[in-house]
Amino acid sequence: MLLSRHFKQVHSNCRPYPCEICGKGYLFKRDKDRHLTAHLKEKHYKCPKCGKRFATPQGLRHHVKQHDGIRDFKCSECDRAYTNRTSRDRHYSRRHLDPCNWPFECVFCARKFATNDEFQRHLRSHVKEKPNFCTLCSSSFSNNAGLEAHLVCAHKFN
Repeated sequence: MLLSRHFKQVHSNCRPYPCEICGKGYLFKRDKDRHLTAHLKEKHYKCPKCGKRFATPQGLRHHVKQHDGIRDFKCSECDRAYTNRTSRDRHYSRRHLDPCNWPFECVFCARKFATNDEFQRHLRSHVKEKPNFCTLCSSSFSNNAGLEAHLVCAHKFN
């Protein structure tokens, strides 16, 4: 049961609950709803050490690990260690893989990328996709940074 769930969550491309703002897909609705709070700037989780606030309990947990110096995710090639798997994997791809062997290759221009996030952002430049929608007007943006800048400039949203 747990192995089956792990396979679906980590290795399956089936993500029936996409975020309406950035397009990232989720296997479960509760995970998408939790993710949405980051876009909406609802930061309910406060660090007891420095007061910084986070939208998700995972964000707070990773932040507190940094305060405590806990780095459970070690690189297999060097002595670097990270507070989460994503950071370790990004480091490994960028520092230890030859860029010619990066796993994500653009079908339009053959450029290669170390991470899927970088690859997906790049693909949007070819297809002119703008999955980041402003909920206050009809504007849309290819990345979250563009949406956030728009919210601050156009709607005075801090």
